[in-house]
Amino acid sequence: MIKKLALLGISIFLLLPLAVSAETGEICKVSSLVGDKDYFGGNCWDVQHEPEDGVFDTWDSSDKSWTHSYTPISSGSIISASLTVEMVMYSQDAFEPDIDLALYIDGQEIPNAFNVSPSTYPVNIFEFHLEPSIFNKLEDGSALVEIKHKGHRIDYFALDYATLDVTYKCNTQVIIDIKPGSDPSSFGVNSNGKIPVALFGSETFDVTQVADSTVRFGDSENSGALSTKAGLEDINGDGFIDKVYHFYFPETNLDESDTLGYLTGKLLNGTRFIGSSDLNIVGTNEALDISPDEEVTEVEDNGRKMMLKTKK
Repeated sequence: MIKKLALLGISIFLLLPLAVSAETGEICKVSSLVGDKDYFGGNCWDVQHEPEDGVFDTWDSSDKSWTHSYTPISSGSIISASLTVEMVMYSQDAFEPDIDLALYIDGQEIPNAFNVSPSTYPVNIFEFHLEPSIFNKLEDGSALVEIKHKGHRIDYFALDYATLDVTYKCNTQVIIDIKPGSDPSSFGVNSNGKIPVALFGSETFDVTQVADSTVRFGDSENSGALSTKAGLEDINGDGFIDKVYHFYFPETNLDESDTLGYLTGKLLNGTRFIGSSDLNIVGTNEALDISPDEEVTEVEDNGRKMMLKTKK
């Protein structure tokens, strides 16, 4: 029986088809490193484990798992992702057709991740082109990675470090004002009226390039009401054209627990944008019809909260 020790640098690439990349936008990248990159405690031939290493720098046959954490990513924005793992492996029998280990990301197996023929030792890089369906598992900002044994053979291995890199189309941050000119921006929770939201233009953001049909306003990103109308004007007098959108309030999903409203949309070239601003949703037992030239403020009389509607 021939025994071999192999050092592996495993890089797994999850590629989105180029046909989808026609929608352009600002490109961002997040990277999550787990492990200390100390080359197995200093020597891959004599792995040294320290208490803070966790499952890394541990030379044994046990299954191993770890979690990558990073900033959550908007749905459908991921372009590509890569997982790089450096490890040493010990094959009990070099004449076996593969290593008895499997790799999983958030419960989804990466097919044939360690299907290594003895003739290919030492192995440096594995590349796996996967279906984009795995991207939705990475959007929540947490990825569980597992290496497990699959069959009856027992293979010893140690991990030095793992890096998860995700490239995605990130949102351009914009400035908005809910009910421009009002402070606070108050609205009745049972209102059947429309709520105006100003999207400010700037030297780097041209509101005339917004695809109005994509603009939404509501209690979270990429949700809520679609605009019923939009108009161009320089609201803040800075010399840049702004755009005021109007939204049917009942479709925004805003209620008394919300303190922020979100405006999202896309430019004509596909670039995504997002802006948020403070608001104050006040309660009432009666629906109020509030026009754009009116505002609502909350008042209290003998412990009873009421809304006062006034002209701006």
